[in-house]
Amino acid sequence: MRRKVSAALLFGISMSVATVAGAGSVANQFRSGAFGVPWNATKARVEAKYPGGQWDKTAANRDQYCVASKQTLLKLPAQHKTQRLCFVIGADGTLANATAHMNPSLQSLLAVVNRSRTTFGDFDAVTRDENSIQSRSTSMLWTKDAPYLVKVSSSNDADGSPEVVTFTVSDEAALHTGGAAQVSHQPGN
Repeated sequence: MRRKVSAALLFGISMSVATVAGAGSVANQFRSGAFGVPWNATKARVEAKYPGGQWDKTAANRDQYCVASKQTLLKLPAQHKTQRLCFVIGADGTLANATAHMNPSLQSLLAVVNRSRTTFGDFDAVTRDENSIQSRSTSMLWTKDAPYLVKVSSSNDADGSPEVVTFTVSDEAALHTGGAAQVSHQPGN
């Protein structure tokens, strides 16, 4: 009995180490840009790549261009394709981040979180809505390759069902890490 438990424990530990060891870096995947748009792209280049969208301003008063776009994300199955892409222009006049809006469902949220964890390893920071008893919004961040960052976010209705599910890639990590708490996935930390 003791050997079986030890063998199962050893197998579980080796699988978790293999998963983390096999994870790629955010920088390796997104160093050149996101969704086919390079980080040095201007507003005109973003619009040329994805015509038919609309420009507006973010809450931080940055230019943002959003366009309907069905794309495969992280090699997820077809039911988890993007619905809309939004590109934010940074203070230097070039692309600062790209956000894919997904189908707002628990299935999409779990698919993109799990694929991000197997692709990039465990997330290392988190933000939550601290103003309510039950958090209405949560973001998991992969920040170890700063300035490159991946963020998976969800906002939920009063019943806890996702209203918004997004996957963001940025080359300006500071746009997303304000208020983020570092997390550890090591036992005892």
